Amino acid sequence: MAQAKTKTKKKTTAKTALKKKAATAKRKVAKKTLPKKKAVKKKAVKKKAVKKKSASNVAAKKKAAAKKKAAATKKKAAAERKKQARIVAAEAKRKTRERIAAAAAALKEAKAEVAAANKRQGMMLKMAQKKEAAVASFVDKWTKKEMAKIDKAMKPAKRKKRRTTKK
Repeated sequence: MAQAKTKTKKKTTAKTALKKKAATAKRKVAKKTLPKKKAVKKKAVKKKAVKKKSASNVAAKKKAAAKKKAAATKKKAAAERKKQARIVAAEAKRKTRERIAAAAAALKEAKAEVAAANKRQGMMLKMAQKKEAAVASFVDKWTKKEMAKIDKAMKPAKRKKRRTTKK
């Protein structure tokens, strides 16, 4: 079997320690300076972005306000149209009611006329029947009377006796 190799630590000398410290210090300085520059750039970018955002926000707000205003005017126009439609419908209903009332009045009058005509016709029929009966009874009486006259004329006349009177 092979023996495992063991690592041995190198001894650090004062020179190498100084070099390491200097390198880390440079790195730290480089790290510190770089982020600051980046932060400044980021702040400038943020300011520009904020300006852009605020400008776009203003434009968006104006656009939204215009949309709201347009929607409100559309709503008002629709409400006005609905109001006008309601007025027109109410007027049409009123006219229809008036026509119906006029037709009902005419119908009522016509019914009254028909009822009066029917009553008159019934009365005329009764009168005609009574007239027929009266004429028939008159004709019967008149006929009997005339027949009696004819019968009387047909009979031989009776002679009256003359009386002698003393003088």
